Amino acid sequence: MPSSMFQTYITDMKCALDLLDQHGTLQKMSTGSSEIDSLIDGIQEGSFYLFYSCRENQLILDSLLYRHLIGCILPKSNKKNGFESTAILFNNIDFSYDKNKHHLLNPEKIAITAKYAGIEPKIVFKNLFVQTAYNLEHQMEMAEEISDKIESNPNIKLLAIRDLTKFTVKDRNPNSIVNDDANTLKKTLGTLYRVCTKNKVAMVATGDCNVTNNGFIPKPAGGTYLKHTANVIVHINPHFWSTTTNGNNVTPYVSFKASMIKHPYQRTPKSISFYVKRIGKRMNPMLFILD
Repeated sequence: MPSSMFQTYITDMKCALDLLDQHGTLQKMSTGSSEIDSLIDGIQEGSFYLFYSCRENQLILDSLLYRHLIGCILPKSNKKNGFESTAILFNNIDFSYDKNKHHLLNPEKIAITAKYAGIEPKIVFKNLFVQTAYNLEHQMEMAEEISDKIESNPNIKLLAIRDLTKFTVKDRNPNSIVNDDANTLKKTLGTLYRVCTKNKVAMVATGDCNVTNNGFIPKPAGGTYLKHTANVIVHINPHFWSTTTNGNNVTPYVSFKASMIKHPYQRTPKSISFYVKRIGKRMNPMLFILD
Protein backbone atom coordinates (compact mmCIF):
# COMPACT_ATOMS: atom_id res chain seq x y z
CA MET A 1 0.00 0.00 0.00
CA PRO A 2 1.45 3.45 -0.94
CA SER A 3 2.46 5.56 2.04
CA SER A 4 0.23 8.47 0.97
CA MET A 5 -2.81 6.21 0.89
CA PHE A 6 -1.88 4.74 4.27
CA GLN A 7 -1.58 8.24 5.71
CA THR A 8 -5.07 9.12 4.41
CA TYR A 9 -6.60 6.17 6.20
CA ILE A 10 -4.77 7.02 9.45
CA THR A 11 -6.04 10.61 9.49
CA ASP A 12 -9.62 9.39 9.05
CA MET A 13 -9.46 7.14 12.10
CA LYS A 14 -10.93 8.31 15.40
CA CYS A 15 -10.22 7.22 18.93
CA ALA A 16 -13.09 5.30 20.54
CA LEU A 17 -12.77 7.43 23.68
CA ASP A 18 -13.17 10.60 21.60
CA LEU A 19 -16.29 9.16 19.96
CA LEU A 20 -17.68 8.31 23.39
CA ASP A 21 -17.07 11.86 24.59
CA GLN A 22 -18.74 13.25 21.47
CA HIS A 23 -21.75 11.00 22.02
CA GLY A 24 -22.14 12.29 25.56
CA THR A 25 -22.34 15.90 24.36
CA LEU A 26 -25.01 15.27 21.70
CA GLN A 27 -28.41 16.79 22.43
CA LYS A 28 -31.63 14.80 22.40
CA MET A 29 -35.23 15.90 22.05
CA SER A 30 -38.45 14.13 22.94
CA THR A 31 -40.74 12.62 20.30
CA GLY A 32 -43.72 13.80 22.34
CA SER A 33 -44.47 10.26 23.49
CA SER A 34 -42.76 8.82 26.56
CA GLU A 35 -43.35 5.32 25.17
CA ILE A 36 -41.63 6.07 21.86
CA ASP A 37 -38.84 7.87 23.73
CA SER A 38 -38.26 4.74 25.81
CA LEU A 39 -38.16 2.66 22.62
CA ILE A 40 -35.68 4.70 20.57
CA ASP A 41 -34.05 6.86 23.28
CA GLY A 42 -35.45 10.10 21.86
CA ILE A 43 -34.32 12.01 18.76
CA GLN A 44 -30.57 12.65 18.82
CA GLU A 45 -28.89 15.36 16.77
CA GLY A 46 -26.85 14.03 13.85
CA SER A 47 -28.83 10.76 13.59
CA PHE A 48 -31.26 9.61 10.90
CA TYR A 49 -34.67 8.21 11.95
CA LEU A 50 -37.13 6.51 9.59
CA PHE A 51 -40.76 5.97 10.62
CA TYR A 52 -42.76 4.00 8.08
CA SER A 53 -46.13 2.34 7.56
CA CYS A 54 -48.63 1.47 4.82
CA ARG A 55 -50.30 4.26 2.86
CA GLU A 56 -53.53 3.92 4.86
CA ASN A 57 -51.67 5.04 8.00
CA GLN A 58 -50.31 8.27 6.54
CA LEU A 59 -52.19 10.34 9.13
CA ILE A 60 -50.28 8.92 12.10
CA LEU A 61 -46.97 9.42 10.27
CA ASP A 62 -47.89 13.03 9.51
CA SER A 63 -48.94 13.59 13.12
CA LEU A 64 -45.63 12.20 14.38
CA LEU A 65 -43.74 14.45 11.97
CA TYR A 66 -45.66 17.56 13.05
CA ARG A 67 -44.84 16.76 16.67
CA HIS A 68 -41.16 16.37 15.85
CA LEU A 69 -41.14 19.78 14.19
CA ILE A 70 -42.70 21.31 17.30
CA GLY A 71 -40.24 19.42 19.50
CA CYS A 72 -37.28 20.97 17.69
CA ILE A 73 -38.57 24.46 18.49
CA LEU A 74 -39.56 23.74 22.11
CA PRO A 75 -37.19 24.92 24.90
CA LYS A 76 -34.41 22.66 26.17
CA SER A 77 -35.86 22.58 29.70
CA ASN A 78 -36.54 19.24 31.40
CA LYS A 79 -40.29 19.75 31.02
CA LYS A 80 -40.20 20.44 27.26
CA ASN A 81 -37.11 18.45 26.16
CA GLY A 82 -36.72 20.28 22.86
CA PHE A 83 -33.79 21.53 20.76
CA GLU A 84 -34.83 25.21 21.07
CA SER A 85 -33.78 25.62 17.45
CA THR A 86 -35.04 25.97 13.90
CA ALA A 87 -36.52 23.15 11.81
CA ILE A 88 -37.03 22.38 8.11
CA LEU A 89 -40.01 20.49 6.71
CA PHE A 90 -39.31 18.84 3.35
CA ASN A 91 -42.67 17.81 1.91
CA ASN A 92 -43.07 15.46 -1.07
CA ILE A 93 -46.36 15.45 -2.95
CA ASP A 94 -47.48 13.98 -6.27
CA PHE A 95 -50.52 15.81 -7.62
CA SER A 96 -51.29 12.98 -10.06
CA TYR A 97 -52.33 10.95 -6.98
CA ASP A 98 -52.77 13.51 -4.18
CA LYS A 99 -55.84 15.57 -4.98
CA ASN A 100 -56.46 16.81 -1.44
CA LYS A 101 -54.91 20.05 -0.24
CA HIS A 102 -54.27 18.56 3.22
CA HIS A 103 -51.23 16.80 1.76
CA LEU A 104 -49.55 20.21 1.62
CA LEU A 105 -48.34 22.01 4.75
CA ASN A 106 -51.34 22.44 7.04
CA PRO A 107 -50.96 25.49 9.33
CA GLU A 108 -54.06 24.51 11.31
CA LYS A 109 -52.60 21.11 12.22
CA ILE A 110 -49.28 22.64 13.21
CA ALA A 111 -51.07 25.25 15.33
CA ILE A 112 -53.13 22.58 17.13
CA THR A 113 -50.05 20.45 17.76
CA ALA A 114 -48.16 23.49 19.06
CA LYS A 115 -50.92 24.41 21.52
CA TYR A 116 -51.05 20.87 22.90
CA ALA A 117 -47.26 20.96 23.31
CA GLY A 118 -47.47 24.27 25.18
CA ILE A 119 -45.92 26.68 22.69
CA GLU A 120 -47.42 29.59 20.76
CA PRO A 121 -48.04 28.73 17.07
CA LYS A 122 -46.50 32.07 15.98
CA ILE A 123 -43.20 31.04 17.56
CA VAL A 124 -43.33 27.76 15.65
CA PHE A 125 -44.07 29.38 12.29
CA LYS A 126 -41.28 31.89 12.88
CA ASN A 127 -38.75 29.08 13.33
CA LEU A 128 -39.92 26.74 10.57
CA PHE A 129 -38.69 26.59 6.98
CA VAL A 130 -40.70 24.65 4.37
CA GLN A 131 -39.67 23.18 1.02
CA THR A 132 -41.84 21.05 -1.31
CA ALA A 133 -40.93 18.65 -4.13
CA TYR A 134 -43.39 17.52 -6.81
CA ASN A 135 -41.48 14.72 -8.58
CA LEU A 136 -38.28 12.70 -8.24
CA GLU A 137 -36.02 15.10 -10.17
CA HIS A 138 -37.45 18.08 -8.32
CA GLN A 139 -36.85 16.25 -5.04
CA MET A 140 -33.15 15.98 -5.88
CA GLU A 141 -32.95 19.69 -6.76
CA MET A 142 -34.68 20.69 -3.53
CA ALA A 143 -32.28 18.48 -1.58
CA GLU A 144 -29.40 20.61 -2.87
CA GLU A 145 -31.19 23.81 -1.77
CA ILE A 146 -31.89 22.36 1.67
CA SER A 147 -28.25 21.32 1.97
CA ASP A 148 -27.13 24.90 1.26
CA LYS A 149 -29.65 26.21 3.79
CA ILE A 150 -28.34 23.92 6.53
CA GLU A 151 -24.74 24.85 5.75
CA SER A 152 -25.55 28.56 6.05
CA ASN A 153 -27.75 28.38 9.17
CA PRO A 154 -26.19 26.72 12.25
CA ASN A 155 -29.43 27.16 14.20
CA ILE A 156 -31.18 24.43 12.17
CA LYS A 157 -31.28 21.22 14.24
CA LEU A 158 -33.98 19.13 12.53
CA LEU A 159 -34.79 18.13 8.97
CA ALA A 160 -38.23 16.47 8.82
CA ILE A 161 -38.95 14.72 5.50
CA ARG A 162 -42.56 13.85 4.77
CA ASP A 163 -43.09 10.82 2.51
CA LEU A 164 -39.45 10.36 1.51
CA THR A 165 -40.17 7.42 -0.83
CA LYS A 166 -43.20 9.06 -2.46
CA PHE A 167 -41.79 9.20 -5.98
CA THR A 168 -40.15 5.77 -6.02
CA VAL A 169 -43.44 3.96 -5.35
CA LYS A 170 -44.94 3.25 -8.75
CA ASP A 171 -48.59 2.41 -9.42
CA ARG A 172 -49.27 2.16 -5.70
CA ASN A 173 -47.03 -0.92 -5.51
CA PRO A 174 -44.09 -0.27 -3.14
CA ASN A 175 -42.14 -3.23 -4.60
CA SER A 176 -41.98 -1.93 -8.18
CA ILE A 177 -39.09 0.51 -7.84
CA VAL A 178 -37.03 0.83 -11.03
CA ASN A 179 -33.24 1.18 -10.91
CA ASP A 180 -33.15 4.78 -12.18
CA ASP A 181 -35.59 5.91 -9.49
CA ALA A 182 -33.65 4.07 -6.80
CA ASN A 183 -30.40 5.72 -7.90
CA THR A 184 -32.00 9.17 -7.90
CA LEU A 185 -33.36 8.59 -4.40
CA LYS A 186 -29.90 7.41 -3.34
CA LYS A 187 -28.35 10.68 -4.56
CA THR A 188 -31.03 12.76 -2.84
CA LEU A 189 -30.68 10.89 0.43
CA GLY A 190 -26.89 10.98 0.25
CA THR A 191 -26.90 14.76 -0.15
CA LEU A 192 -29.20 15.27 2.84
CA TYR A 193 -27.54 12.67 5.06
CA ARG A 194 -24.03 14.09 4.54
CA VAL A 195 -25.00 17.67 5.38
CA CYS A 196 -27.07 16.63 8.40
CA THR A 197 -24.30 14.42 9.80
CA LYS A 198 -21.69 17.12 9.26
CA ASN A 199 -23.77 19.82 10.99
CA LYS A 200 -25.27 17.59 13.74
CA VAL A 201 -28.80 18.00 12.39
CA ALA A 202 -31.32 15.31 13.33
CA MET A 203 -33.03 13.83 10.28
CA VAL A 204 -36.51 12.31 10.62
CA ALA A 205 -38.30 10.85 7.61
CA THR A 206 -41.58 9.04 6.97
CA GLY A 207 -42.12 6.52 4.21
CA ASP A 208 -44.02 3.57 2.78
CA CYS A 209 -43.62 -0.11 3.52
CA ASN A 210 -43.28 -3.07 1.16
CA VAL A 211 -46.03 -5.62 0.69
CA THR A 212 -45.67 -8.59 3.04
CA ASN A 213 -47.61 -11.55 4.37
CA ASN A 214 -49.79 -11.08 7.44
CA GLY A 215 -48.01 -11.73 10.72
CA PHE A 216 -44.66 -10.25 9.67
CA ILE A 217 -43.31 -6.72 10.08
CA PRO A 218 -43.07 -5.32 6.54
CA LYS A 219 -39.80 -3.81 5.38
CA PRO A 220 -39.55 -0.13 4.44
CA ALA A 221 -39.77 0.77 0.76
CA GLY A 222 -36.84 2.62 -0.79
CA GLY A 223 -34.19 0.01 -1.37
CA THR A 224 -31.13 -1.26 0.46
CA TYR A 225 -29.36 2.09 0.62
CA LEU A 226 -32.15 3.67 2.68
CA LYS A 227 -32.25 0.75 5.12
CA HIS A 228 -28.48 0.87 5.61
CA THR A 229 -28.28 4.68 5.88
CA ALA A 230 -30.98 5.17 8.51
CA ASN A 231 -29.64 4.84 12.06
CA VAL A 232 -33.04 4.00 13.60
CA ILE A 233 -35.98 2.41 11.76
CA VAL A 234 -39.45 2.10 13.30
CA HIS A 235 -42.59 0.53 11.84
CA ILE A 236 -45.96 1.98 12.97
CA ASN A 237 -49.16 -0.04 12.90
CA PRO A 238 -52.65 0.45 14.45
CA HIS A 239 -53.60 -1.62 17.49
CA PHE A 240 -57.17 -0.76 18.38
CA TRP A 241 -59.58 2.12 18.98
CA SER A 242 -60.90 2.94 22.43
CA THR A 243 -62.78 5.69 24.27
CA THR A 244 -62.65 7.00 27.80
CA THR A 245 -65.78 8.53 29.24
CA ASN A 246 -65.66 11.62 31.45
CA GLY A 247 -69.21 12.58 32.41
CA ASN A 248 -71.08 13.34 29.20
CA ASN A 249 -67.90 13.83 27.18
CA VAL A 250 -66.36 10.96 25.25
CA THR A 251 -62.65 11.44 24.52
CA PRO A 252 -61.38 9.15 21.76
CA TYR A 253 -57.97 7.51 21.91
CA VAL A 254 -56.23 5.25 19.44
CA SER A 255 -53.58 2.67 20.23
CA PHE A 256 -50.67 2.12 17.86
CA LYS A 257 -47.81 -0.35 17.91
CA ALA A 258 -44.27 0.92 17.23
CA SER A 259 -41.80 -1.82 16.27
CA MET A 260 -38.13 -0.85 16.18
CA ILE A 261 -36.30 -2.98 13.62
CA LYS A 262 -32.97 -1.14 13.60
CA HIS A 263 -30.97 0.76 16.22
CA PRO A 264 -27.20 1.38 16.52
CA TYR A 265 -26.85 0.15 20.12
CA GLN A 266 -30.14 -1.46 21.18
CA ARG A 267 -31.43 -4.96 20.65
CA THR A 268 -34.02 -5.38 17.90
CA PRO A 269 -36.77 -6.14 17.08
CA LYS A 270 -38.43 -4.40 20.00
CA SER A 271 -42.00 -3.10 20.28
CA ILE A 272 -44.16 -0.86 22.44
CA SER A 273 -47.76 0.37 22.37
CA PHE A 274 -48.59 4.06 22.55
CA TYR A 275 -51.81 6.07 22.63
CA VAL A 276 -52.73 9.15 20.63
CA LYS A 277 -55.70 11.47 20.94
CA ARG A 278 -57.92 11.75 17.90
CA ILE A 279 -58.80 15.30 16.78
CA GLY A 280 -61.73 15.78 14.43
CA LYS A 281 -64.35 13.34 13.19
CA ARG A 282 -64.61 9.90 14.72
CA MET A 283 -64.23 7.98 11.45
CA ASN A 284 -62.18 10.58 9.62
CA PRO A 285 -59.89 12.42 12.07
CA MET A 286 -57.80 15.35 10.89
CA LEU A 287 -54.94 14.82 13.32
CA PHE A 288 -53.56 12.60 16.08
CA ILE A 289 -52.04 14.17 19.19
CA LEU A 290 -49.34 12.22 21.01
CA ASP A 291 -50.44 11.75 24.58
